[in-house]
Amino acid sequence: MRLSRLQKHILTQCYSNKNSAKLKSDFYNFYPKKDLKKNKLGIQVSLQKSFDNMVEKDYIIAYGHKTARKWYVNKIKLTVKGRKLAKTLIKGRQRRLPIK
Repeated sequence: MRLSRLQKHILTQCYSNKNSAKLKSDFYNFYPKKDLKKNKLGIQVSLQKSFDNMVEKDYIIAYGHKTARKWYVNKIKLTVKGRKLAKTLIKGRQRRLPIK
């Protein structure tokens, strides 16, 4: 199971938020502000695709509305499987101090 840096960021941010749902707009801070001004539509598409893939893998629950063609996500929340994965990601980042 490979996750992109954006998906890892989404999981860790939701895990730090505990049990409450997180808004889609909170994840725009992953990208630099300069890129956000230039390519907001591309960033929205990449976020939407990441959310869709993570919903398929059962890591998050998406809240939003559905049209005839597309699902629009407003909020997301971690599932139990997503919480476990986020916890392992956070533990993997922390390094142990060398014992001399």
